[in-house]
Amino acid sequence: MNPNRLVESWVNGRASVGSEGLSIAPKTGIDPSEKLRQAYHWIAQNAIYSLHADIAFGDTLNCGDGRQQIELAKGDSYSSFILLPLLTLATSRRMVIIGAPGRGKTTIATLMALLSGSPLPEVRRHIQHGHPQLTVADLLGSPLPSDLVKAERIKDVQVSWRSWIKQRVKIIDEYNRIPTKTQSSLLSLLSEGYAEMYEQTVVCGPSAWFLTANDDIGGGTFPVIEALRDRIDIAVRCTPFHSRCISSLDARISNAQEAVDFVPSSIVFTDAELEAAGRTIRAIAFPPDVQSVVGFMMGQLDFCLRASDQLEYKNKDTLHLAGKRVSQVCNEDCPLDKNENSCTQTENGVSARTYQTMIHFAKALACFRGRKEVSLDDVRQLLPWILHEKLQPNIASSFFQKQENQALLTDRVSWIRRLLDEAVSQYAAYLPIREPIEELIQQVDAGSLLSPVEVRNLLDRIRRHIEQVLAGQEFNGPVYEDLLLLKSLYSRCQSRLNQLEGKSPADHP
Repeated sequence: MNPNRLVESWVNGRASVGSEGLSIAPKTGIDPSEKLRQAYHWIAQNAIYSLHADIAFGDTLNCGDGRQQIELAKGDSYSSFILLPLLTLATSRRMVIIGAPGRGKTTIATLMALLSGSPLPEVRRHIQHGHPQLTVADLLGSPLPSDLVKAERIKDVQVSWRSWIKQRVKIIDEYNRIPTKTQSSLLSLLSEGYAEMYEQTVVCGPSAWFLTANDDIGGGTFPVIEALRDRIDIAVRCTPFHSRCISSLDARISNAQEAVDFVPSSIVFTDAELEAAGRTIRAIAFPPDVQSVVGFMMGQLDFCLRASDQLEYKNKDTLHLAGKRVSQVCNEDCPLDKNENSCTQTENGVSARTYQTMIHFAKALACFRGRKEVSLDDVRQLLPWILHEKLQPNIASSFFQKQENQALLTDRVSWIRRLLDEAVSQYAAYLPIREPIEELIQQVDAGSLLSPVEVRNLLDRIRRHIEQVLAGQEFNGPVYEDLLLLKSLYSRCQSRLNQLEGKSPADHP
């Protein structure tokens, strides 16, 4: 082999040969997705011994009989307890880790802080421990006593902010033991990125948040306020320890070391690397076909046929504002099949914030896997953890009264994944109905190029299609979404026609 070529291969492409001989470029940072994978495998092999590979890709091989089947993945498999915190670190979002005491909640959060470059003593000092006596001052900081005595105006009081607020990774241990008033102060910091006190503010900057709770429903010493719960992007459950890993614990005791004591520098991210990882993740494509299928599933969850007689108000928010629950109206008087329509299974729908979370984490998972775009598999593996604490089941639904479905009330991950799987099948059957609407959307988007006659013809087509949908389809969640869209298209066209004809809103009675 040519010696110059050999040296080039040794330095991984950083070498080049010119007229002046061999030159070596400075070493560049590792690809973010590769470094995330390295961090995952180190944690799985040295820190968190989890044999629960519950996030799997590719086709599956089923083993066992109809009563109990085991799915063996032909593609890559990962533990959600390790992978999801890594994705939260890379996206600078907010996670709650749920599990019984001693299952590794604080350990995995501490590892994420170490991966962000913070030294272990500092990480441990900055962990905020929830307890019933935690005050706003304990959490955020307090004014200097001398300023309180001397100050003539509020703005003269200097607040001494707690140093943990500026950390790249923030850990709140047992957040459901924090008093309600202190939770409210935490809310603005977690959701808006700043805290205010004595007319002064502190900005925390890009941060990954890890909150822990000892149970699966967000309870504790104090109820978690709804606004705070809604700001948490994703949940993950601790995985039980497997008895076959006792030898690993024995080695730790023999060496008087914990996993957090020896995180290798090769998997530690600098701030610049985390920012680069964030940019790489956001650049991942989210294909329209994946958007359509996921929207088909999530869009119909908020639908409620009996919430109102008016189209726009046939949703579960209408019920909640009236102080009612879905179980009070979702009964035999509703003509929809409770086994075919997913709207009956939930008490609530999905907010725009949750859609954004889903998109961001799906891109992060695709990046972790080394892909250039999000696949439906990425969404399928993530959606249960994103909706875990947000989607409340309607336990009175006849769907859950069936014996074979009752286990889904305790295992929300399997329930939500099943919701998506059923939606994928329904979407394929519903697609011929939706395709003409896509054509109408394109024509309305080109409305600025149409003449008044063409716009009138388009209005007539939209009206006739609405009548066809109403006459030929059961009024369920997907139909509801399409009717709202068609009505919006009609309104846009009518506004365009009014502009072309020189009419103003004042011209209409």
